[in-house]
Amino acid sequence: MLFLLGDALVRSDVGEALLLAPWPLLALWFVYVSAFASHLEVDDDAITVQNMLRVIRVPFARIVDMQWRWQVELALDDGTSVRSLGGPVQGRPGRRPGRQDQTPPTVQAQWDYLVRVREDAAGRAVGSPEDPVRRGWDVPALIVLAVLVVWAGAALIVSGGPS
Repeated sequence: MLFLLGDALVRSDVGEALLLAPWPLLALWFVYVSAFASHLEVDDDAITVQNMLRVIRVPFARIVDMQWRWQVELALDDGTSVRSLGGPVQGRPGRRPGRQDQTPPTVQAQWDYLVRVREDAAGRAVGSPEDPVRRGWDVPALIVLAVLVVWAGAALIVSGGPS
């Protein structure tokens, strides 16, 4: 993308590059959201799961069970579950069933860390079952999307639209 925008600057001027810029930036935004934004974050009080643009913060006191299937899955005390698209990922087995000892060490270490932090929180009685599970959106990413969409609309208006 830098090469494309740099090429536009070299071959034309800043105005033309500004008319071109929102399109590859929108593509980059979609790649970021679909491939990189999803993650699992652990602190002393809760696990924060981000699945693309959706953010869910689950206090340890609300987690009844944790499973590690294809992804981390948290079973909550209200009967619901939260699946993480990011975090330690146990790869799909090939033709024969996968074994625990075939799990890459870095992935196993991430899962072990998650289990250890949850056990430490349970031992310290962190939080209470009344603590809310907070569900929200990745506001900064949505703001960037809004700016890019407005910029792309302005570029269409200034350039006279698609030809």
